[in-house]
Amino acid sequence: MDRLLNVQTALSLGYVAFMAGSAYVASRIFLPSATTSAKTRAIFLWLAFDAICHFSLEGSFLYLSVQGRTVNASPSFFGYLWQEYSAADARWGVADPTVVALEFLTVLGAGPLAAYCCYLLAKQDPVYHYWAVVLSTAELYGGFMTFAPEWLTGSPNLDTSNWLFTWVYLAFMNLMWVFIPLWLMIDSFGFVALALRAQFPAAEGVSASKSPRKPTARANATKAVRNSLTTPHGIGGTAYTILLAALFFYIMPTASAANTPTYDHSATVTLLPRSDETLVDSLSALIKPLLLPAALLTMSVTIGAIQVAEKGLRKVKRSNKSRRKTVLAQLGIDEKEEIRQNLGPRTILGFFHPYCNAGGGGERVLYEAIAYHQRQDPRVVVVVYTGDVPLSSKEEILTKASQRFGITIDGNSLAFIPLKRRWMVEQDTWKTWTLFGQSYGSVWLGFEAMACLIPDVFVDTMGYAFTYPVARLFDRKLPVGAYVHYPIISTDMIARVGRRESGHTNTAAAKSRVRTWVKLTYYRILARLYAWALGRADVLVVNGTWTRDHINHLLGLARHPSTLPESDRSADTGSDSNTRPKKKADGRASVEIVYPPCDTSRMSAFPLTPRRRTIVSLAQFRPEKEHTTQIYILQRLLERRPDLFQSTPDSESVQLIMMGSSRNDQDTKRIELLRILAQQLGLDKHITFIVNADFDVVLSNLAHASVGLSTMKDEHFGINVVEFMAAGLVTLSHRSAGPFLDIAVPTPAGKDGNEVQITGLHADSIDDFAASLEKIFDMPNDQQLQIRQAARARAVHVFGTDGFTTAWDNLLWQPLRNKLLAKRGPMPGSTNHAKTE
Repeated sequence: MDRLLNVQTALSLGYVAFMAGSAYVASRIFLPSATTSAKTRAIFLWLAFDAICHFSLEGSFLYLSVQGRTVNASPSFFGYLWQEYSAADARWGVADPTVVALEFLTVLGAGPLAAYCCYLLAKQDPVYHYWAVVLSTAELYGGFMTFAPEWLTGSPNLDTSNWLFTWVYLAFMNLMWVFIPLWLMIDSFGFVALALRAQFPAAEGVSASKSPRKPTARANATKAVRNSLTTPHGIGGTAYTILLAALFFYIMPTASAANTPTYDHSATVTLLPRSDETLVDSLSALIKPLLLPAALLTMSVTIGAIQVAEKGLRKVKRSNKSRRKTVLAQLGIDEKEEIRQNLGPRTILGFFHPYCNAGGGGERVLYEAIAYHQRQDPRVVVVVYTGDVPLSSKEEILTKASQRFGITIDGNSLAFIPLKRRWMVEQDTWKTWTLFGQSYGSVWLGFEAMACLIPDVFVDTMGYAFTYPVARLFDRKLPVGAYVHYPIISTDMIARVGRRESGHTNTAAAKSRVRTWVKLTYYRILARLYAWALGRADVLVVNGTWTRDHINHLLGLARHPSTLPESDRSADTGSDSNTRPKKKADGRASVEIVYPPCDTSRMSAFPLTPRRRTIVSLAQFRPEKEHTTQIYILQRLLERRPDLFQSTPDSESVQLIMMGSSRNDQDTKRIELLRILAQQLGLDKHITFIVNADFDVVLSNLAHASVGLSTMKDEHFGINVVEFMAAGLVTLSHRSAGPFLDIAVPTPAGKDGNEVQITGLHADSIDDFAASLEKIFDMPNDQQLQIRQAARARAVHVFGTDGFTTAWDNLLWQPLRNKLLAKRGPMPGSTNHAKTE
């Protein structure tokens, strides 16, 4: 018992407890508490403890045992801890060759692998089971090789005279690395075996009788290995293995050092020659000789890649005429014959829209633009670069566009060019570094599009800015236009990360200063790259003031929107986007607003009175739409005005109808949680959920509702608010971005236009929303009617189809067309429908 009162012993055991505590804290941080089983948490706890032990304790032993150092000769903190353990096993006090050799593998191999297994567990990646078997095998082998040589020689270095040494240090602390890895190996082997048997049943895999080989089996296996090696994890693992090999050969003992005595309890000699070099100096000496070959190799690979890319670009440019001819021939067009008839070449207008069949507001912009160009110039040929083909046929896509938007497209002058790599811009492809991954994927998608066909004019209608420099690579004079719905990164996003505010995409980073710094640096770099890519477009138009201000700020053309005084904002919002593009001092066209089209014809026919005491929400059930906030707003309204929730002969009780689409299982679960919340708050009788409703059902509810509610913050536009206004509802939206700056803004009223008529209300907190709802329901009918009339008039005149096509022609198409004419000269016989001044 006297040994336990020793400060060195207490400090050593205390550090072990500290490692266990650190592992527990890591498990609480990285594992979700609600969905993690006790077994998974216990495994994570062990692996985290294992990694910390390998890195800190055994890493310090390895450092103290090479380059002229030993544990017994070290006055450091970790040397002090190891001297305690070396009292039980003397080999750890000196640089025993067997132990040092094993610790190389343990520290540089097992430690990182244990940490990687923790990462896989946190991500719920089943690949964990494979690496768990590898790690367990390595640790069982390491434990055997640590003690087997001692047992075979009679254990001369082990001290078993003290119970603490025997049962705690030698038995318990080492048997942990036998029984736990053995259990992990058996557990993971069972999982792997079950998965393999399910995927390869006896009839197709191992069987008593020989079955003919599938010719693609080897090819599939080779492809799987190749794909795994070319992933970021595969490349990183390969680089780490090469570094370990270089480090091993660098610090391999010399012949003279190998002849020195191994066991030296007084630490008068060491395994390796004495050296005063620090670890940094040692690594520097290792890395410096590699820098020149690495630089030469990088330069050679870069030059080779540029040459290959340039050769590919030249090949694509040369063959573009034949691909153009093929596309036109598929549409029954003989361009060569038309030129012979002095009609001039066709204009191929390429729209980059990978998700053209999604049926959203962005797709309405696409098809309204296509229909406009087909009406204005019958000889224009439109190609759409999309990943929806061949998943859907041209006829199916055009039929859906007609049914969803009421837009008729002539398929005889329209071609869809399939993009097979669309998966590279999908969010699910990039679990981490999503914005960078999607931007990188869009570059490849741009190359694929241009390799299929280089159009005469390139227009991006989804906001993939990194395709603009790609298009420029294939044709430096190619007119490039862009309709940007929202920036992929904004100054608001960067500011929120800098303030460490939690949000839908910033919860984890907000809890850590290091993560905040990393994410902030990542966002700033991405913002600069994004701004550079945006600058490669000839014409940039956006869907609203909020988007314009942020794009301008990124491009360095305007102040940050948050610094605009209120008078400037109101001046901006009062203008409509149907003028010709302005020029900046440097001659570049400024970013202009083209409001997206909204079909207001059916909604504007609804009678403005009478209306029920019903609040309508119309939005996809996505987190950023803040449906939870809407329920809390209704709860706060009930607390303030319970009388509004009581039915009377003159009026009905307040009802909230939440309409929207559910995209996937996550949305479905989110809706179920909303139902539970409404029930817990006692509001289930006052809230109705309508999921994936037909458009007629949506129209029916809009025709009878009184208030349109939108709670999303920083919504770049807000087409639902436009629909509320057209349907005659009093809108209540968040005091930010599109609804506040562009849509529900005051309009001139009175005989001389000196008065102002509001077209909707805004709020920015739960209390503010509840107070605004109370104000609306208490508002006299004639005042409500004035708001409804003004809102409908603005929705119809500003956000209708005519306003969109006028702005599209003036602000986007005419500058692009002028550049095209300057590029190839006037087209004889071509239709000139442009307005010139």
